[in-house]
Amino acid sequence: MKSAWLLLAFLHPTLSFTPQPLTADSTIPATVSCGGRHRCASLRTTPHRPLHATLQTNWGDAINGGYLITCPNGDPGSVRLQRSSNIISEVGLDGKIKTMEFDTDDEDRIRGCYNSHIEVLRQAKNDFGGGGGMPNLFGDLFGQGSTKPPDYKVLIMEDNISLSPKFQQTTLNKLNNFGRQKQGEWDMLHLAYIMYVPGLTVGKTEDDGVVSLTTGLGSALGTTAYVISMRGVNAILDYHDKNGYTMAIPDLMAKLFPTSRYAAYPMLFHRASKVKSLVNPQLDSLRELLFEPFFFTKWETLMVTTNLSTNVLFPALVTTLLITSIKCGLNTFDAIQQQLTYGYFEGNVVLVGISGLFSLFSLAILAQGVLLAPPPPKEDES
Repeated sequence: MKSAWLLLAFLHPTLSFTPQPLTADSTIPATVSCGGRHRCASLRTTPHRPLHATLQTNWGDAINGGYLITCPNGDPGSVRLQRSSNIISEVGLDGKIKTMEFDTDDEDRIRGCYNSHIEVLRQAKNDFGGGGGMPNLFGDLFGQGSTKPPDYKVLIMEDNISLSPKFQQTTLNKLNNFGRQKQGEWDMLHLAYIMYVPGLTVGKTEDDGVVSLTTGLGSALGTTAYVISMRGVNAILDYHDKNGYTMAIPDLMAKLFPTSRYAAYPMLFHRASKVKSLVNPQLDSLRELLFEPFFFTKWETLMVTTNLSTNVLFPALVTTLLITSIKCGLNTFDAIQQQLTYGYFEGNVVLVGISGLFSLFSLAILAQGVLLAPPPPKEDES
């Protein structure tokens, strides 16, 4: 049913890249594997300047490090990069985040985004997944010394990030405790995710401040800001090494981690509403409305409170708006008829008319999302 894929155009990330060669100002070379027409990424530290006073945040051992994905040739004047870098500084992540630059893949923007995240995950594995773990003492006794790679958690962000008005240190602490206590039970912790997707259920957990994300085919939650574990990194890279590029990176995450993703509640970050998309700019006006804090915070609360899938909430929303539009339309017609017949109307005809127009406007927005949404991803045998 096409309406089930409402607003699916938001599923795919708004940044798409192919790797770019090392630049002269790179402080650390990115040791990535490059092939074909894709070129190596550059990895450098970007100066940050906070937009506002720096928040009093303490990330503790929530992450071992992180990366910011940006696209210089799609960012004239480095406006997106500077804006996201300022947010990184504002939340106390200076010194923890490295910037990786990529070129856009103008032949296939979704493929470009996929490749950029694969290269960042490879970089994370190279930076944090090597030796240095606890030695195998029993192996050493028998002359078979070995080192177990340490577990690690990395934060990956895109330069379309925005700071949620509900960012709180207490939420960060709860997410940090969850990640530590449930180590080995999760693959991804979303600090931001897109909720306007089919097949998504957001449920409460026994840990206040953390919600579970149960997803189905096509429940692509975006890649604006997420923490991924060593197990998650290995799962994605193993799939890629075996199958190559077969789908968008958010779709692959939904496929591999249907029940092992969690999120901060309320969200700490979100996809910026006014940052233009490099993939589907035809939806920028719609995105600008739905990604405003007023809307996404209300929808987030609704999903957590009801624990209902978007496959239930979306049809219910459409039905409610349709009934409201019809009812308001009939009331408006009745009000006009009374005014013409009797010269007065007992009620506020303007308020009734505005309610009807608002419902019709909302339905038009939803219809636009349906018409412009890409087709759902196809199941494969992999």
